[in-house]
Amino acid sequence: VPNPSAAEFASSPTDEQIHFFESRIRPLLIEHCYDCHSQQAGEIGGGLLLDSRAGIIKGGDTDALMIPGDPDNSLLMKVVKYKDPDLQMPPDGKLTDDQIADLATWIRMKAPDPRT
Repeated sequence: VPNPSAAEFASSPTDEQIHFFESRIRPLLIEHCYDCHSQQAGEIGGGLLLDSRAGIIKGGDTDALMIPGDPDNSLLMKVVKYKDPDLQMPPDGKLTDDQIADLATWIRMKAPDPRT
């Protein structure tokens, strides 16, 4: 398993990657994650902020959120696929298969994120 701290996130996203993030990933994060994982959340779940690129790179209290380029070994994929009964996100219901596939594609692209 690759070392998450040694993996590199995309630093110069292409126009296509920015479009993918803005049309598929950001709306998903806003709808399903920001209530608990944003600066506006009353209590930030697990110390994980998803409303900034820096928060995604930092990860949460327990582990790195993802290994850029490797969705199969990324914590984000484990929690959205409900693989761990103690850690399932979002807690109010599993994402659709298409949404999970979009997250996997985004991680495979090394998580391009135009937010600064």
